[in-house]
Amino acid sequence: MELHSKDTLLLASAGTGKTYQLSAHFVGLLLQGVTPERILATTFTRKAAGEILDRVLQRLVEVATDDRAAAELSGLLG
Repeated sequence: MELHSKDTLLLASAGTGKTYQLSAHFVGLLLQGVTPERILATTFTRKAAGEILDRVLQRLVEVATDDRAAAELSGLLG
């Protein structure tokens, strides 16, 4: 899996955790003060887009309600 900063391109095979990494990065950007309008996450199918949205919303709830989840996200983002 490859992850590049500023403009982030996530390239990986099926089943390697792209949705997890993408949602963590998305939430991390929000926590750094980047507005949602400035973040673009795209994929090839509506189903995958729905999964990404669900995961981002789930991560936001976790970070807002669980200090351990917030610390884990912080660790992933460096």
